[in-house]
Formats: sequence, structure tokens, C-alpha cells
Amino acid sequence: MSIWLWVALCAYLIGVGIEWQRFQPEIKEYDEYSNFPVVWVTQQVVACGYLFRAFVWFYDL
Repeated sequence: MSIWLWVALCAYLIGVGIEWQRFQPEIKEYDEYSNFPVVWVTQQVVACGYLFRAFVWFYDL
């Protein structure tokens, strides 16, 4: 693989990591009520949504 492809991949993954860290406080809001099954499922769905948003971070630029 080309070195530039590796650089682009690393930059993309660093961006995903930065976005994921930025979304952590919003996901942690549900930890207070985690003993309720409905809230736990909601937290998992929200986390998956934020993970998807982290993977498409470059569209928000």
C-alpha cells in the first residue's frame, strides 16, 4: 500500500477517536439510570448512533 494511503487512514482513525471522545459526556448522561432495562437499551442505541456519527466526522467539516 502507498504511504499516503496509510497517512490518510491514520488521519481518519485519529479523527474518529477525537469525535468519539467528544461524544462521551453525552453518552454518560444515561449512566445514572442504568439499572432500568429500557434506559440501558436507549443508552446502547444512542452510543451506536454517536459511533456512526464519529465514523462520518468528515461530513461535518
